[in-house]
Amino acid sequence: MTSDISVTSDQFRRAMAHFATGVAVVTARDDHGDQGATISALSSVSLDPLTLLICLKRGSATCRAIEHTRRFGLSVLSHGQEPIARYFALPADRKQGSVATRREADGTVLVDGALVHITAEVVETLRGGTHEIFLARPLHVAVDPDPAAGPLLYFRGAFDLPGQTERHPG
Repeated sequence: MTSDISVTSDQFRRAMAHFATGVAVVTARDDHGDQGATISALSSVSLDPLTLLICLKRGSATCRAIEHTRRFGLSVLSHGQEPIARYFALPADRKQGSVATRREADGTVLVDGALVHITAEVVETLRGGTHEIFLARPLHVAVDPDPAAGPLLYFRGAFDLPGQTERHPG
């Protein structure tokens, strides 16, 4: 059976927008300072060995920093951190101001208030069209202990799902 590929990039983008994803910020440091980008392309790959996957646009400042250092910080954003996601979605030369972060002992920068913090070391890099795919080994993981904390979600080009409300303990 032969297939006639007639899907356009716009059609594919619209289709994939229907897949709700969590939102994270990936950070790395290079000779130009701290770099960071908002991502939704994040996945666990394996428990043995522990492996996670992130994708970044090739040539972006954050991608170049990770290629240089082979390490990164990952902050899975919580509900209400949309301004942080929007900030890190900007190109490096358009980021004005700052975001509340903390620097770990190893120099990794993580976003304050995130649901999950992971520091990771790249074990393999693959090319995927316009993006670099980094397979990495988690070095340190910390999870927000608040059972009522919820994720920042991205669906149909917008943050959070329609009808989603804040969850409160109790």
